[in-house]
Amino acid sequence: MSLTSLDPLFNPRTIALIGASEDKLKSGGMFLESFIRCGLKSKLFLVNPKGGEIRGLKVYKSVLEIPEEIDLAISAVPSHVTLRVVEDCSKKRVKFVIVHAAGFREVGEEGRRVEEEIVRTARKQGTRVVGPNCMGIYRPALGLNTILPYVKDLTEESGDVAVISQSGWVCEYIIFVGYQLGLRFSKVLSIGNQSDLTFVEILDYLASDSETKIISAYIESTKDGRSFMKAAREVTRSKPVIIWKPGKTETAMRAILSHTGSLAGSYAIYEAAFKQCGVIPACGVEELLDFTVAFKSRYLPEGNRVGIIVGAGGAGVAASDACESLGLKVEKLPEGVTSEIRDLLRGLVPPSSGLSNPIDLVWPPLGQASTIHTQIIEITSKFVDAYIIMDYEPFAVISREVFGDQYRKAILKTMEKVRKPIIFIPPHPTRDLDVSSWIKSGLPVYPTPERAAKALSVLLQYSKHIKSQTSKSQ
Repeated sequence: MSLTSLDPLFNPRTIALIGASEDKLKSGGMFLESFIRCGLKSKLFLVNPKGGEIRGLKVYKSVLEIPEEIDLAISAVPSHVTLRVVEDCSKKRVKFVIVHAAGFREVGEEGRRVEEEIVRTARKQGTRVVGPNCMGIYRPALGLNTILPYVKDLTEESGDVAVISQSGWVCEYIIFVGYQLGLRFSKVLSIGNQSDLTFVEILDYLASDSETKIISAYIESTKDGRSFMKAAREVTRSKPVIIWKPGKTETAMRAILSHTGSLAGSYAIYEAAFKQCGVIPACGVEELLDFTVAFKSRYLPEGNRVGIIVGAGGAGVAASDACESLGLKVEKLPEGVTSEIRDLLRGLVPPSSGLSNPIDLVWPPLGQASTIHTQIIEITSKFVDAYIIMDYEPFAVISREVFGDQYRKAILKTMEKVRKPIIFIPPHPTRDLDVSSWIKSGLPVYPTPERAAKALSVLLQYSKHIKSQTSKSQ
């Protein structure tokens, strides 16, 4: 699939909102409110059989009455009238139509028949269908949001994360929680039953999308395994792809069938395919989000040696266990390096025997942690491939407002010098802790040592994949 083929979907010049409404509790009213609030960049046309005017905008009785070409139609009507709407879109030669309504293949044989008829009808004049049974699209750069139209805190700020999902809820979760963590999105598409436009086509498109650097996905099935593997191999050469594929149990398989009507296939087969293609598998929405955050790191580890710097001994023990259980090595530093660290710390922290990795600083004086940590990183960088740091100064309530930004900038400067990933763990959770500036700047933050280690392990996994692809091409 060429780069331009999905442009009318992701960069529509014109949009028809079919089922537009004054009622903000209906989809058509909710979407319209969102478009106005977010300053939709595309030219908008409203469609409702009643005609008239809504919020100062003319309402056309049919998409066929609109005097301009339509790139994208958003169908916010019930399932029983969807076929007629798609028929009009096809006659109008609308390039893409997003069908939000549910009640098709996922509910039984009659629903399957209607869904297939929708696709046949659309294809007569070249219209492509997204969905049905989906939440649509989030394109912040355009002010286009049908996934979380009721959330007012989302800005037009776009980013480098793309999300493809058969579950609208997964899209909502990743956008909403990810936004709070500092993630920003290039394109998010909920594809529901993927009756026509498939996950593989979108993945193929994103491979060449300059706005997208990280791809996260939730898929219940793929229609063509070979096409999926071909697309995944191509994309993972330059961009990480993280996929949550449910269906490990019979109960989950039944739920998938009733959710999107998908025949999910063997989980073991998908697992093997992911491994071959360099896809990062996630188990659940928390891992999907955690791993997406991990790839905001500016660097990948060259090897599996981890340096752990902590302000409390227990955190060092927990992080060591977590790393070693995942194949990451917390190796003892050479005696000469340990002596250099001891000289650095003399008079600053209580004498400690725990300086050989993990490096237990006990609790360095507030205001000096950035200097101590950056120097330790530079001293140890020849023997370490990545760092996990837990310290109070940048995160604790008592100190973060005074020292947090200074600390973060110092660490970023050092990270650029040593070119190694650095992951952080706050000493304790606080409700008002804002880590978005850290993650945005390339410093992933996790609430526990276990999640931090797991994130580091997937960075290493992808680093190995990139190296293997490079060696094969030489």
